[in-house]
Amino acid sequence: MENSNVVGNKLRKLRKAKNYSTQQLADMVNVSQSYISRFENGNAIPNVDMLERILHALETNLSTFFSAEFEEMPQDLLQLIDTVKKLSHEARVKLNEFLKVMVE
Repeated sequence: MENSNVVGNKLRKLRKAKNYSTQQLADMVNVSQSYISRFENGNAIPNVDMLERILHALETNLSTFFSAEFEEMPQDLLQLIDTVKKLSHEARVKLNEFLKVMVE
């Protein structure tokens, strides 16, 4: 990632992990699609308030977004985490049991 567009690249990665288009995200945040694109393309940097609104729409927060762990996480793992968050407790327990068998 280029240092000049770290925020934009991370936003794009997170948006794509959620399977949202730039238009869908823009609608959720009540801004134009081009406004979101400008951030992702490094042509603008969102202020803290706007970034918080975007991250809230993407179901995350500033501390997670800027963590080193998030930086290294591949998109498919972000998608998996997002899916697991939507499961019931019972479904997560069963999924965890299944994954343990898969790993062995």
